[in-house]
Amino acid sequence: MTYVVSDLHGYPVERIGRKLSEIGFSPEDNLYVLGDCIDRGSDGLKIIRWIMSCPNVILLMGNHESMLLKNRGLFEGDRIPCASELTGAKRNYYSVWVSNGGFATMDAMQQYTHAQIRYMLDYIEKAPLYKEIEVGGKKYILCHSGLGDFNTDKKLSDYSEYDLLWSRPSLETRYYEDGTIVVFGHTPTTLYGSKFKNKPVFTDTWIDIDVGAGLGLSPMILRLDDMKEFYF
Repeated sequence: MTYVVSDLHGYPVERIGRKLSEIGFSPEDNLYVLGDCIDRGSDGLKIIRWIMSCPNVILLMGNHESMLLKNRGLFEGDRIPCASELTGAKRNYYSVWVSNGGFATMDAMQQYTHAQIRYMLDYIEKAPLYKEIEVGGKKYILCHSGLGDFNTDKKLSDYSEYDLLWSRPSLETRYYEDGTIVVFGHTPTTLYGSKFKNKPVFTDTWIDIDVGAGLGLSPMILRLDDMKEFYF
């Protein structure tokens, strides 16, 4: 079975493990985590470390992981510098990250050694921007935010990091007409209207599975084999 989840944003890792046990998630199954494990909630780095320990759980890059990587220099010294000590691009990266909930991850870093931090950051750096998979004969493109600047003839490898991590499709956005479905998170579904609060949005060309954990709601796991939704 193939499962997808997105935008956990530091959700308690023990609850994630418990839900997967309830579902019956096994070593023969795969779970794709479509980015944004970190920030806002306190368990983001614990989620990363849990993913690192599970060969059948695959992390994709999210915009919050990208922001963390742009700030990895903060964790190379004996202490984390404050904004007033930073200049130029470093200060801008810092400001963007903390304004998007980065303090939760920054605080969590204090409990790890330099070697552990470096190991986690090196792992995150290898996370792909997208995955193409097939489930039950149906093709899926997994990414964090959808496909910005979409063009049917455009190769996936030609999409920029911004296109794949920061775009926000509208309900009218259409992707591929050949049956390929794009699955993503990033945009909390409640932003599409109150009727989508804590529910995924399904269209005939894409699915948004960010049901609002970053807004204080609970995440949701979707099984692609039968489109069954599992709520926390």
